[in-house]
Parts: sequence; structure tokens; C-alpha cells
Amino acid sequence: MTVSSPTEFHNRNTPEPLLRISGLTTCYGESRILRDVDLQVHGGQMVCLIGRNGVGKTTLLKTVMGLIRPQRGRIHLAGRDLLALPPHQRARAGIGYVPQGRDIIPQLTVRDNLRLGLEARPGGLARHDRLDPQVFDLFP
Repeated sequence: MTVSSPTEFHNRNTPEPLLRISGLTTCYGESRILRDVDLQVHGGQMVCLIGRNGVGKTTLLKTVMGLIRPQRGRIHLAGRDLLALPPHQRARAGIGYVPQGRDIIPQLTVRDNLRLGLEARPGGLARHDRLDPQVFDLFP
């Protein structure tokens, strides 16, 4: 199966969300961490998950990335069912995660850390060889 970048098959101006999560429930054993979570993110939006420790922020992201299997619910990226894809194909489709803390790989510069993330994209650095200068406003 070939998975394209979300920007290749999703128009930012469409009213449909780029990411749609509906009725998502995720558990660790008997502990229900996420219960019927709904979230919509449109192209071009920046979304922040904020909450106390232990309320499910990381669990939600790991579920979207495919590292944790939900008990029920749906996750769609540009209309495609992500639950049918393994984690590596979700990464190729554009699903990523920046963990807390600024030094992803501390020996690398911000630029090199960001370029490393582009390697997972279809076409790798050959296709995404230039970083948008605005990204350095977000990750100084």
C-alpha cells in the first residue's frame, strides 16, 4: 500500500477536517484513559493539548500514531482510516510526535533535528530540502 502525504490529497480550503477523531476510547489494561474523545483539526490549524499529568494527552497522541490500539472509535486523516495503517505508514502519511523537551537528539541542531524528521516523508530530503524559515519561530 502506498501512503501519500496528507497535503497531497487534502485541500486546506475544504470544510472537511484534515484530522478527525471520533468516539475514541483507549485503555491500559482495566484503566480507561480516554473515553469517547472527539477532535477535529483543519489544515493549517495549530492545536495544543493542555492538561494535568495523567489525563491522557500522550495516550491520545500515541493512539493516533498507532503505538496504542484503541478499544473503539475512529481516526481519519484527510478522509483515510488511520486505524487500518501500522505506525510506520501513519508516519509516512504525516503523523508525527514531538516529545516534551527541546532536545530530540541533543547532539543535533534544531535544523538537523527538523531535517531528520523530513526523512520519514515520501521523497525524503530530496523532496523537502528547504525548511520554511517560519518554523524557526516555533522551534528557536
